[in-house]
Amino acid sequence: MSYRRVRGNLKPEYLRLKEAMTVFSMGPEKIEALARECGAYYKIDKVVLINYEALRDYIETFREN
Repeated sequence: MSYRRVRGNLKPEYLRLKEAMTVFSMGPEKIEALARECGAYYKIDKVVLINYEALRDYIETFREN
């Protein structure tokens, strides 16, 4: 994955909504809905932050074998 804010092997704990849309290849409505379901959605003033690890782990639960 390539993030604008990543240095070395560090991954950001939180992504802004636009970054999350790029990383997860989904639209804003779907990202917000999934993030709210799993408790990874934070809104501070007008800034939306998504907890990367929580959302990634939640999305993994939908994996079909």
